[in-house]
Amino acid sequence: MAENEFDIVCSCHLTWDLHLFQRPQQIMSRLSKDHKVLYVIPISLQGLWRFKHMRKKKFRYLKINKNLTYYRPIVLPFGEQYPLIKRINELLVIKRIKNFMKRNRFSKNLLLWLYTPMAYYLPGQLGEKAVVYDCMDDFSSFLYAPKDVLKKEQQITKAADVFFAGGDTLLKNKAQGHPNAAAFSCGVDAGHFAKAAQRNSPAPADIADIRGKILGYFGAVDERIDYDLLEFIANFDKSWQIVIIGPLVKIKRPAIFDSIENLHYLDLKLYNELPVYASFFDCCLIPFKMNDPVTQHLNPTKTLEYLAMGKPIVSTALPDIVKNFTGMVSIANSYEAFANSIKERLADDDKEMINKGLSLVKTKSWDSMVQGMLDIIRKGNFFS
Repeated sequence: MAENEFDIVCSCHLTWDLHLFQRPQQIMSRLSKDHKVLYVIPISLQGLWRFKHMRKKKFRYLKINKNLTYYRPIVLPFGEQYPLIKRINELLVIKRIKNFMKRNRFSKNLLLWLYTPMAYYLPGQLGEKAVVYDCMDDFSSFLYAPKDVLKKEQQITKAADVFFAGGDTLLKNKAQGHPNAAAFSCGVDAGHFAKAAQRNSPAPADIADIRGKILGYFGAVDERIDYDLLEFIANFDKSWQIVIIGPLVKIKRPAIFDSIENLHYLDLKLYNELPVYASFFDCCLIPFKMNDPVTQHLNPTKTLEYLAMGKPIVSTALPDIVKNFTGMVSIANSYEAFANSIKERLADDDKEMINKGLSLVKTKSWDSMVQGMLDIIRKGNFFS
């Protein structure tokens, strides 16, 4: 490896799968072109009991490409309840990461890249030359968030040599005056989602029989979505067909998925399947809760993905969407305004808004975003 270059240990909270290919996966897959990357998410024995497929080693230790490994070291249960078990688990994870780095001849120039406050114990333990905290969410507002998550996040922020934020609101509220902080909002794989601009494939079987205008959403189906808003939209015009694609995360299946005739929940789909489904969307939805702590820092990745598809988009008035996407996305601050915006965009998709969005997308590739991050890291001269 060339002088001043480095390898990466990335501790994250998002599993590496083919359904939700989000910020950490997009960034680490690109960094792995030139750097060895270990992507780590510990799993407890409780997790092995709950997710039976994880008992097979190939699901806990997966070679994504020649430089990138997805690793789920096993730890003891009840670590969050008992401090002694928690400390044992921390030592187990540290030891297993070190063993992996030794076996795979990681460079002594190590960069520790953190996405989760729960990795607060890693800085200073792996011989790293620098720490990056890429803050992509307000974890304290999450459903079932650990009580001390803010304290742990403050520890990581203090330990970080570089602080990246997933949006302007996060940077303002989370950087805490960090001397080397920068906002990098979401990127987009424009070529992948541009495939949705044209219907080059027959309708998938689970939407082939849907008749009417399709209002589509893809992404995590979790506590951030306003299900009362979805119900309002479904009843506003019963000829509209709402299609929801994505895995249930931290919540039970919402009752409206089974009680509303023109709302269709299709469960999760592969990332590569999304453009095929989205090609049948007549309008794309960002129906997140307004004025709620869990959504006030959101800069949804799907906004750029929808824009890349050249589709009309209607969103609730999230601060970062208002700041960054006004004039490209129809933004509503009430249920009635949201429904009326859908009605207007279906009647006139507004080519000027769509073209403005497509122009923005050209400047927001994941590649350029990662290059910007690398420029900041290299300016720190951590690996000289």
